[in-house]
Amino acid sequence: MLSNIIKRFSSGLNKQSLASQQNKKHINNHKNDAVSIWQDTGQVYYLENTLKLTYTSNSGVMTLEKLSLNELPDVIKALDAMPAGSPLARATVAQQDDAYVVSVCGVTWQKSHDSVRIKALPEAAMLRSKTHCFTKSQAVFKHAFLLEHDDLLTPSIGGKKEGVYTYNRITIEDFTQQLARANERIAPAMRKSIPVHSDNFKTAFTEHEQTVIDVFIGEKRSDGDDAIDLKIVDES
Repeated sequence: MLSNIIKRFSSGLNKQSLASQQNKKHINNHKNDAVSIWQDTGQVYYLENTLKLTYTSNSGVMTLEKLSLNELPDVIKALDAMPAGSPLARATVAQQDDAYVVSVCGVTWQKSHDSVRIKALPEAAMLRSKTHCFTKSQAVFKHAFLLEHDDLLTPSIGGKKEGVYTYNRITIEDFTQQLARANERIAPAMRKSIPVHSDNFKTAFTEHEQTVIDVFIGEKRSDGDDAIDLKIVDES
């Protein structure tokens, strides 16, 4: 009698374990099926009006925005010529100057059947150097399909992430020429259809997303006020 009960109990546990395994397998298979319908075209257009220069000064992190590509070399030379003790001069950490970081945002196109959408790319291209002459610099361009064999620059070998190209010892002139070369490849009609500008990169959320967040925060605050009122009533 007892042995039959134990057998039934063991059988029930085995069935539950098998059902749990099958359920996990179904969930994992479902996760694998969750693939975006949007396919990246690899085309990138760089927005020159989003150019910014960032470095750490003696007073903290400094960011100069909306610089022009032509003015950039003179700005860096002026900063590098500042006395070491100046509040705006580059900070020295472990006897090494902090790096200058030049970056621009961009946009890319994604396709799904007959539909096309434009996606913003924060920091689509970056140039980093610890010297104002950029003799030991490193440039990074996003998107694997962007750079082709006729580009001005040759990417480094090894350690490359998918969708990212890295270049060493790149001058500011090389960097700006590469941006111009890449932008020339984008058809004029596609350039005119870009609804993105520098203000789009001031927040991580779209207007719709920000509205939803504001409504959610407002509801949470309202719930909190109600809870406080109820607490006061209960205590009285």
